[in-house]
Amino acid sequence: MDDIEILEKLDKGQIDFNEAFTLMKKNREAINTAKGHFLKVNIKDGERCFPIVIPLFLINSGFSLGKAIVRLIPKDKRNDKLEEVCRILDKIEGRDIKRLVDALRRCKAHPLVRVEDGNTLVDISVI
Repeated sequence: MDDIEILEKLDKGQIDFNEAFTLMKKNREAINTAKGHFLKVNIKDGERCFPIVIPLFLINSGFSLGKAIVRLIPKDKRNDKLEEVCRILDKIEGRDIKRLVDALRRCKAHPLVRVEDGNTLVDISVI
């Protein structure tokens, strides 16, 4: 029974407040136990399909590592594109990536992004 049904029963007097509260609390526990573990990226280009599965715990570490490695490249060796990447990475806080990963972990299997361009399809989901 979802929250709306619970509230409707409460409104009609079919259940009391304590029952409604208990039922809604059980709904929250069910939501919190469903967890995503991987970010799946499927790239289909014509007949070829490239599935990429990334464990969520690696995203935060990979972001931090990537940010550190890019900073190690001397400024005189960077081209315009790398400079742009550095500016973007500097604007993204590590805690924001951690929050994003935590939100993805709370998701059950769910599609996030689907992009089609001609014969190319990119499908990103949490599994």
